[in-house]
Amino acid sequence: MTIHHGPQQSDLTARARIRNAALELYATRGEGRVSMRTVAAEAGVTVGLIQHHFGTKAGLGQAVDDYVVDHFVSALATVEESGSAQDVIAARDDAVRVMLRDSPLVVQYLNRSLTEPTHRGAHLLRALVDLMAHEIEGLRRSGYASTSTSRKVQVVRMLMDQIGQLFLEPMVDAVWEHLEGEPEVRPTARITVTER
Repeated sequence: MTIHHGPQQSDLTARARIRNAALELYATRGEGRVSMRTVAAEAGVTVGLIQHHFGTKAGLGQAVDDYVVDHFVSALATVEESGSAQDVIAARDDAVRVMLRDSPLVVQYLNRSLTEPTHRGAHLLRALVDLMAHEIEGLRRSGYASTSTSRKVQVVRMLMDQIGQLFLEPMVDAVWEHLEGEPEVRPTARITVTER
């Protein structure tokens, strides 16, 4: 018996197939190197259908960004706000880590979008910052985040805790592979945000 996880590509709407094809192509090649014609071929649709659903290539890129941000929203929504503030924050970070572990294309897309100096990367970063600012407000209202700490600092901490590690892990991997010696437990990089 075969168990399928999530909708199969043939079960998705044309709009979702186009968006998913764009996510995969943008994650692996970079948005600037992918034409709408390439996305259409990958999704099995016409360029006209992409224009019908998204208008322009920029509209398609924004839909991909929104889809990536929705992954964060869905992961955070799985966490129940109960227990200590430390437990809730840790559970939220863990939920995002699990989502990223299970979504390699999202990780590739984040890495590429946030490290390449393009307008798209700036749009995605703003969308993530807005999401984190909204989350911080909710945590402050419910007593799980301090109201005496700067909101800006809290947003930066949340972003660094949840995705900052993505940018350090490839370097840690490269250093670890380069060094000789007995196999040991590989260290994990963590970013600490402090107020000056």
